[in-house]
Amino acid sequence: MRRQRNSLAERAIGSLLILPFAAGLLIWPYGTLPLTALLIVLAAREGAQIVGAISGGASAVWSAALLVLPLVALVAVGPIEAVACWVLTLLALISVQLVRALRVKRGSVAPYARSLFGTVATAVWLSPLLLIPLFGYARGETPAPWIAWLLAVVWSADTGAYLVGRQLGRRKLAPLISPRKSVEGLIGGLCTATLLGAAAAISWLDAPLVWALPTSFLVAAAAEAGDLIESLFKRAAGIKNSATLIPGHGGVLDRIDSLLLAAPVALLAAIMLEAVRATFPGS
Repeated sequence: MRRQRNSLAERAIGSLLILPFAAGLLIWPYGTLPLTALLIVLAAREGAQIVGAISGGASAVWSAALLVLPLVALVAVGPIEAVACWVLTLLALISVQLVRALRVKRGSVAPYARSLFGTVATAVWLSPLLLIPLFGYARGETPAPWIAWLLAVVWSADTGAYLVGRQLGRRKLAPLISPRKSVEGLIGGLCTATLLGAAAAISWLDAPLVWALPTSFLVAAAAEAGDLIESLFKRAAGIKNSATLIPGHGGVLDRIDSLLLAAPVALLAAIMLEAVRATFPGS
């Protein structure tokens, strides 16, 4: 019992530390863009460790560069230049690894191939973080309400799953992937996120209920899947937590893993909603 209380207290403290960062993400553009870049750098450091343990190597620096440099180019110049920047960064990575492999006279060149694969895999895994600044662009407005709604759905799903699973959890959801997760916790998280997410969407996004309820459920389901994917990778890598940076939560990647699938689903839903509004004004 005491251990559970200490765990809950650490989780609460960790959540308080996260709130200022989340608030900063809502400040467009001077908070959203630099904090998104910082999030990518921190997540790449932890993600490369996990993927590297599976593939045999990965570079956190190059993984972050593959994502941050195009983001900088997008903001500073434009989308075409951002794509060109990504291609040039990828070619630079391939060139560096190839030159290193060509210099090997004895032994194996496999480590360079594994590192190249692991680095690109890490960047692909974390690439949905680049979608965070794009919310709301369809209407040329600040993405703050969309980001706030996304975070509300993701975090209410996580909190609901934790609290319900802690009190009522009996049946294991995925014992080989994440032994602590339960079916009851999953249901509790989905219900909590669907209701709170729908209320937030109606209030912050002026979205209709017919869109808010199913969309919040789908985003919450994607968030739970994103959490399970990171757990699967950590299990394969033999790592319990990606880091110990945030009390009660582990590392940055442990905290934002749900976003990696939830963000694409939420952005697609946002595009669909804006398309409907454009086609049927006043809806």
